[in-house]
Amino acid sequence: MNEQTLIQNKKYNIKLFPFYKAISWDLLFYYAISFLFLTNTKGISAADVLFVDAFYPIFKFILQIPNTAIVNKLGNRLSLILGNIFVAGSILLWILADGMSILILSQFLSALGFSLKSLTETNLLYDSIEKSDKRNDIFSKIDGKSSSYYYYIDAITSLTTGFLFVINGYLPMLLCFGLCILATLLSFSFKEVEKTSSEKFSILDNINDIKERI
Repeated sequence: MNEQTLIQNKKYNIKLFPFYKAISWDLLFYYAISFLFLTNTKGISAADVLFVDAFYPIFKFILQIPNTAIVNKLGNRLSLILGNIFVAGSILLWILADGMSILILSQFLSALGFSLKSLTETNLLYDSIEKSDKRNDIFSKIDGKSSSYYYYIDAITSLTTGFLFVINGYLPMLLCFGLCILATLLSFSFKEVEKTSSEKFSILDNINDIKERI
């Protein structure tokens, strides 16, 4: 990849990132009715729903280090695409679920997807910003603007989710799935940015990072 192409890719990623994050940072139309969807629409007991929810943090913890190896192998762009595909798949399984095994598999895909996304989204943006004394400031400004877009959309969807659920219990979940598909399509549009080997995160670096957070 020549220098001019690399610069163009970086500029493209910076322009695309706010729109991508606005719909993909977290699940829209989901959290307000996910419990009601399973208990009222699917007829699953509250105890079983709470039991299934417990698997998500377990899966996410277990997958953290393997996912780091995946990102180092595939790069940020491909890993981000995979992450969004897994998240979309988890919502589809949530919609189609007719038993505990499918719901647990959905939680596994969700943990796998969000873990990959958390490892790649901000890295992709940061790597797309040219090195300078203002790099961190530029990153914070773009990331902050992107987050504000998400919060605006989240506020709107939160207000409408309840009305949509009353009309049809599947409507909010289908809209959530549709936005996950859109996020996946947008992730395909990102350009891979070359990184030197010294800039790549190693598994040991990630283990040390986890230790520091504990």
